[in-house]
Amino acid sequence: MTAEFGVLGAVEAKVAGKAVDLGHARQSSVLAVLLVEAGRPVTVDQLVDRVWGEDAPQRATAALYSYLSRLRRAVAGATEVGIERRPGGYVLTADPLSVDLHRFRKLVTQARSTEPDRAAAEHSTRALALWRGDPFAGLETPWLSAMRQSLLDERFAAELDHNDTLLRLGRHSELLPALSAAVAGHPLDERLAEQLMLALYRCGRQADADEQYRRIRRSLADELGSDPGAGLRRLHERILAADPALDVAVPSPPVTVPVPARANVPAQLPADVRAFTGRTGELAALDRSLAPDGDEPPLTVVLLSGTAGVGKSALAIRWAHRVRDAFPDGQLYVNLRGYDSEQPVAVGDALAGFLSALGVSGSAIPPGVEERAGRYRSELTGRRMLVLLDNASSVEQVRPLLPGTGSCLVLITSRDSLPGMVAIHGAERVNLDLLPLGDAVALLGRLIGGRVAREPAVAADLAAACARLPLALRIAAELAAARTDVTLAELVEELGDHRLRLDLLDAGDPRAEVRAVFSWSYQNLPADAARMFRLLGLHPGDSVHVDAVAALTGSGAGEARRLLGVLVRASLVQAGRGGRYGMHDLLRAYAAELAAEHDPEPARRAALTRLFEHYLAGSVAAMNILYPDREPAAGDPEAARNWIEAERPNLAATCTYGAAHGWHRLAVELAGTLFRYLDAGGPVAEAATVTAAAVAAAVALGDRPAQARALSDLGRLHRRQGRLDEAARTYRQALDLYADLGERAAEAVALRNLGSVHWRLGDYRRAAEHYRRAEEHYRQLGDDSGQADASVRLGLVDARLGDEAQAAARLRSALELYTGLGDRFSEAYVISLLARLSQKPADLAAAADHLEHSLAAVRQAGDRTAEAYVLTDLAAVYARDHRLAEAADLLRRALVLLRRIGDRASEAEALNDLGEVLGAAGDGAGARAQHEQALILAGEIGDRYEQARAHDGLGADHARRLFADLAVPAAAGW
Repeated sequence: MTAEFGVLGAVEAKVAGKAVDLGHARQSSVLAVLLVEAGRPVTVDQLVDRVWGEDAPQRATAALYSYLSRLRRAVAGATEVGIERRPGGYVLTADPLSVDLHRFRKLVTQARSTEPDRAAAEHSTRALALWRGDPFAGLETPWLSAMRQSLLDERFAAELDHNDTLLRLGRHSELLPALSAAVAGHPLDERLAEQLMLALYRCGRQADADEQYRRIRRSLADELGSDPGAGLRRLHERILAADPALDVAVPSPPVTVPVPARANVPAQLPADVRAFTGRTGELAALDRSLAPDGDEPPLTVVLLSGTAGVGKSALAIRWAHRVRDAFPDGQLYVNLRGYDSEQPVAVGDALAGFLSALGVSGSAIPPGVEERAGRYRSELTGRRMLVLLDNASSVEQVRPLLPGTGSCLVLITSRDSLPGMVAIHGAERVNLDLLPLGDAVALLGRLIGGRVAREPAVAADLAAACARLPLALRIAAELAAARTDVTLAELVEELGDHRLRLDLLDAGDPRAEVRAVFSWSYQNLPADAARMFRLLGLHPGDSVHVDAVAALTGSGAGEARRLLGVLVRASLVQAGRGGRYGMHDLLRAYAAELAAEHDPEPARRAALTRLFEHYLAGSVAAMNILYPDREPAAGDPEAARNWIEAERPNLAATCTYGAAHGWHRLAVELAGTLFRYLDAGGPVAEAATVTAAAVAAAVALGDRPAQARALSDLGRLHRRQGRLDEAARTYRQALDLYADLGERAAEAVALRNLGSVHWRLGDYRRAAEHYRRAEEHYRQLGDDSGQADASVRLGLVDARLGDEAQAAARLRSALELYTGLGDRFSEAYVISLLARLSQKPADLAAAADHLEHSLAAVRQAGDRTAEAYVLTDLAAVYARDHRLAEAADLLRRALVLLRRIGDRASEAEALNDLGEVLGAAGDGAGARAQHEQALILAGEIGDRYEQARAHDGLGADHARRLFADLAVPAAAGW
């Protein structure tokens, strides 16, 4: 008898068409987990965690075995269906396509890869028809709630793709009602807005389409502080211009309206390759990866392997440009530099770069590799994207960069065959051999011109001398084109002499042929250009600006630009945009070899010192403009910000390289200079890399003050990410150093920061102890602002522990100090806290007025972090004044900002606040959703108080016990 299972709604099982009794909710949750992982083992620990979460009873394992036994009996009548115990855990042995979730995913994959549109629409219609409601309806655990949201995101992405297909088919009229309803539920989604605008326009409602654009533009400005994306703006312009191409929706070709899948559509592919020649068989093989084979879904991983210089990257980039329209959600690219012994790209850094390109704000990028990989997979869920991983050296370097969704295609290039990618990940390998002789000669003809046609036999000899490797052929062709007075035969003879010498040293290695061509080209360089080429091999980054090249070589910018032109014409350096230059990894290695051979170590060190000092000076100048100590500095803030953004990877590389190779002082100074910028908005990945390098460099120097400052900065990064235990350890190290050094002011700050970590951990006794010690330090130093800050924090501890009288006394003391200092922002915050204690209408109104003025001030200053905090404070005041709708609106705005800046601890608090406000307003379902999210997030970061608040909001019986464990009377929202 056949079996069918469903999770896209209430969890259900049918055997021979009849519903099976799955028992109570907990038992159904066990089946739900097994159905999601159908065919894959789930360990006992995973089952317990996913079914109970932190509420698991002492005998959870015994109960689990009982549930599994009952479920076995329930499905015993079905053919080829069972629940088996295997070495890796328990497995539901059933055809995955018997589960509606897996049928949905397969149909969506088919819809995205099928032509024509009419057939694709049939697949997507069948996929969406499988949904019966919210996944796992009626079941509530933290894991199921998180999975439910992920599946709803998948459905939304499928609906957007389905809408695009119907629009191309001209079915805009029937689609219009559904689009209008969807936009109401997703008012900030730009792709959905474009679809509605196009449908309205085609239905003759141009004015309504214009109004829809104005509506989302206002919403984006209010909620996110951003403007519509390029695709939305361009569609609006075409609608206003009544572009005739918008009026007709024909099946072939489809209407080409730019429709980014989300607000961020990465387009990271390098420029297409000039004069690309041959490789028709390999291109056809790559094309087949997009076409499903019968009922099989398209491939998700393709591996291009071959020797160095054989043209793997060129082929991958050429094909990626050819098929980019098949990936409407964008293309990601990274050169992993897997064969660079000094500077391979770390997996964590590659993930951080991808997350940044996908729209994840720098401070929201998790610090750990596994966490980044998980976030990366989540961001790619439902997106149709191409991921090009260039120059990979191992499976380990690639595996964390693989998406978790079948909607993406990963193209990997490597000199290694990477058998693990084929055996474990099902990759299709395309082996790239030397160019056939005819194609090699044809490439020379395209690059050199008529001389090849006049000397075909000699051209063939030249191709053979270049080992038929595209990289070597291009270098040889550039040299031949530049030396028109020399025949091809003479060039071939000259090359033979150089190759002979190198082959004697490196016989049997195909790369010896490449090095021979490099040598041939290098030997023909002027001495000054040759020196520049060698020194460029020392640069620790991927690309370099002409100004940095001038510093590296000790020349002027004009001279550097001239010599770079010589190297570009010799194809030893590639010119990029904005005065930047790069090198192929083989050429970089060759240049570094030459530098080690011809340039003495003091000369090499002096060149890198000039380069690093250039980066330090540029960073200091930019930071003085962006963050002046007193009066605004002369200079263009936008230009300063652009300089740091362009050089950020090189600055991070300089810090890590400098810390590892003896430029310790420079690494410390550069890291300290950059920290404020990176902390305020730069990627956390680079902030952590730079700060960790600063700690190591300071230790190497024996500079304890610098070590303490770097540790304090690193603790802040950990705290922002919710890594509270690591933050506490790092702050304690900084505190011990400051205490030994007698730096009382810095010690007070470290005490305050450490207290804040214990506050988040729910250890209020230790938090108060650190706050009191900080307060005493500030008192001895005569620092009124510090004393006020410590008083506020101690008052918050008192309020949370239920001593509101003592809290009010401390807050009034702090208010007096802030008023005397003229600190209006802090004054408004303390007034709001006092108002929340009194709850008198007049006090609440005064607090709201002060906070509203603070909100205007921080918005004008562009301080998003402060804006988020003021919004949550103002929401608390509004809530106590029974202005619930306004409070909910403010909290939603605050959550948008908190997620952008990556403040996970404050996000958990705001989620609980919103849940309480929605609950007070009678929206039970909305309140529950917020508390569920808060529970998951608070559990991840270890915030015990917010966990207790979330449980309380969800009506959990043990919430009172959790509050009692914290010595807190109840959820007070402090």
